[in-house]
Amino acid sequence: MNYYRVEAKCGHVKKGHYIIKAFYVKADDGKEAAEKVRLFPRVKHNWKDAINTVCKISHEEYIAGRVDTDNDLYFKVTNSTEQRFCQCVNYDEVYERELPEKRQREKKTKYYIKMKKIVSRDVKIQLAEVI
Repeated sequence: MNYYRVEAKCGHVKKGHYIIKAFYVKADDGKEAAEKVRLFPRVKHNWKDAINTVCKISHEEYIAGRVDTDNDLYFKVTNSTEQRFCQCVNYDEVYERELPEKRQREKKTKYYIKMKKIVSRDVKIQLAEVI
C-alpha cells in the first residue's frame, strides 16, 4: 500500500464554481487513488477534470494531511447554510469553471435548415391533399 495526496475540485460553493481541496488516501497506484477520491462527498463527480493532481507521499505526510483534513471546517459542515454561517470557504480561493465557447451557426446555414423544414412541410401537405 502506498500513500497519495490527491487534489480535487470540490463543489457546494456556487453554481459553476469550485474550490480545490487535498485528500489523503491509501492505494496501490495513483489511478486507484484518483478513482477513490472521485467518489468522495463534495467532489465534482460529473466533471471529467475533477482530479487536478495525484502525488505519492510518505506515511508522515499522510498522517499530517489526514489531521489537517479532519480539522477543516469545509468537511465538517453538513449543508450550505452551515457553510455560510461558519465561513468555511475563503471565497478568494473559489474558481469559476471555464467552458469552451459554443460555435454559432452561420446565418446562411440557419436559412437553409429553416427552408428545408418549410419545404418538407409543404410536401407533406401536398401529399395529404392528393390522398
